[in-house]
Amino acid sequence: MTIGIVANGAKSQTPEAVGQLRKEMQSRGLEVVIDRELQDVAGIEPGEFVDADEMAERAEAITVFGGDGTMLANGRRFAGTDIPLVGFNLGRLGFLAEFSVEEIPATIDALLGRDYRVVERTLLQADIEGDAEPLLGMNDLVITKPETRLLVDLDVHVNGDLLGTYTADGLIIATPTGSTAYALAVGGPVVAPDTSVLVVTPIAPHMLTARPIILSDDAEIRITPTAGDSRDKGIRVMADGQNARYLSPSQSCTIRRHEKTVSLMKSARRTYFDVLRAKLLWGRRPQLEE
Repeated sequence: MTIGIVANGAKSQTPEAVGQLRKEMQSRGLEVVIDRELQDVAGIEPGEFVDADEMAERAEAITVFGGDGTMLANGRRFAGTDIPLVGFNLGRLGFLAEFSVEEIPATIDALLGRDYRVVERTLLQADIEGDAEPLLGMNDLVITKPETRLLVDLDVHVNGDLLGTYTADGLIIATPTGSTAYALAVGGPVVAPDTSVLVVTPIAPHMLTARPIILSDDAEIRITPTAGDSRDKGIRVMADGQNARYLSPSQSCTIRRHEKTVSLMKSARRTYFDVLRAKLLWGRRPQLEE
């Protein structure tokens, strides 16, 4: 069995965590291939470094060390490969990076024993007029002004029908995976990840009637800046808080479900709702510390 290793090289815990994983895998006779981007990270011991394409060809599972941002970046990177990503949390919340470093031995044993679940997560794509390549997001696509002090005015059509015109700080189009991220922080609902929907949530709307709306994930959402919204440098479309494109006042953006999905390894003994309670304190009574 060949296991891939990718990681956030900027995390101080990365070399020690990767070293622990490699030791556990080598003691079990497993082959290891390491992301070439880690080759020059201080503290990472020599090994077989490969690029993403070769890793996708050889690895049966890919371990990911970092926070949820690292999981999102590698989700997009390995989308459609059917290789499960195994997230070890080195960040704060770790909603997608479900496993702790202390769980490395048990997680490797679960991999060998096929004692785990694989779940598929939706990707979004934004097609911008005039751009050849779509912008992909696993959590969300966020439409805002480059200058946060300015409102956006956006016409939103769903499958060709006008949903409405939003005047707000921005608009979030989220997958079920992204419903517990930025969309949740601005009042959107928590959506179970096996639900085939998208969530449209305005950011600080300057409107009394704007609320989040849930759409089928086969919907096509077209977003167009209004004609009067040309007083600045345009509109920013941000994917997962990591990659950005820009709309001119005359361009529109069409958002739909991407054809590829992201495979994630999950514990066979831990449900989504277990993670929701542990990470977001879901359903717990507030208590004052004594």
